[in-house]
Amino acid sequence: MHKKESGLKMDLERLLQTFHDGTSLNLYVLTGQGQVEQEFIRPLAPHLPEIFIKKCLKQVNDLDLLLPDNKNSLGKFRYADKIIVGWNANITIAGQGNLDRLAPLLGFDQFASLMKSLYFAIFRTWPQTELTDQGFFTGENLTIEPMQKSADYEGYLAEQELMEAVQLGNLDLYNQRFRSFIKEGNIGLLGAGKLRREKNLAISATTLYTRAAIRGGLAASEAYALSDQIINRLEKDTVISNFYEYSRAIGEIFVNRVARSNRTSLTPLVYKAEEYIYHHYADITSVQEIADRLAVSRSYLQHLFKKETGMTLVAFINQVKVAQAKHELIFTNRTLSEICDDVGFSSGSLFSTTFKKVAGISPLTYRKQYK
Repeated sequence: MHKKESGLKMDLERLLQTFHDGTSLNLYVLTGQGQVEQEFIRPLAPHLPEIFIKKCLKQVNDLDLLLPDNKNSLGKFRYADKIIVGWNANITIAGQGNLDRLAPLLGFDQFASLMKSLYFAIFRTWPQTELTDQGFFTGENLTIEPMQKSADYEGYLAEQELMEAVQLGNLDLYNQRFRSFIKEGNIGLLGAGKLRREKNLAISATTLYTRAAIRGGLAASEAYALSDQIINRLEKDTVISNFYEYSRAIGEIFVNRVARSNRTSLTPLVYKAEEYIYHHYADITSVQEIADRLAVSRSYLQHLFKKETGMTLVAFINQVKVAQAKHELIFTNRTLSEICDDVGFSSGSLFSTTFKKVAGISPLTYRKQYK
């Protein structure tokens, strides 16, 4: 083991998450073979491009800094058998209604300082580093060609899925659905002038978020008071630098309020069980696994969960799996077999049987009906 790693006692995942939360720098953990193992990124940030991943496999200095073009900078270093990557990307977020914006880009010197600070936080020593590469093209930004598409049913479904995530108080699901909404949602042009149009769209989104939050259990008085507060604030804004992030952040406020309401309406044990299922639905193999995780008996957990939610744990797990399967059936071209694996069913027959039991129709029929 390298001397800089010996005796190292820390929770790397927690450190990277905290560093990302404090700096908004997109961080990625790769295996030694170049597989992306974890991402600590802003909700609308793109996945790490393959061309970057290939560059990350070769290490020159303690910390390698790369300047591929005037829109991107990259830093990377090895930690045990992992590769820690920081990506400073000028992300183009372009969608319908010509509401494209550029996400903020750090200066290269500032980015380099952040990467050096992250290295020091992990190894407790400053890295030897220099600019090691430049001049290759990255290509893979999150870009949807600007257009004003007419309203369609897929756009309606994307909006409904987004509001369902708000209703559930599930932030991870909300951020995932928001990316789909940018691509598929029905976004009109409300008002003359760019700023007025963006404010009107944000107000419209706030109204939808408010209704979804109330359906999710947030008290109507609290939801409407929050809505008024947000609308009053946005009317005072003189510029909206990134409409999509602006709208997403408003929704996140409502998601967090619903989640907080859920925490108070459910016992901590049932709430933790739901949260565990939301985050691990694809990997859960048994109810016993959840009980072990929460350090309670399976029978007690099953009894309490059914009493408070009206559903069995198995039914709740299947509901979450089928909800994700529905999303992939409509918004991706993945095969039924691939979707079956994605959501954690052990066989295609079990997937089809469970899906039909929950949704009332088979996965294939669902895709033909809604896609």
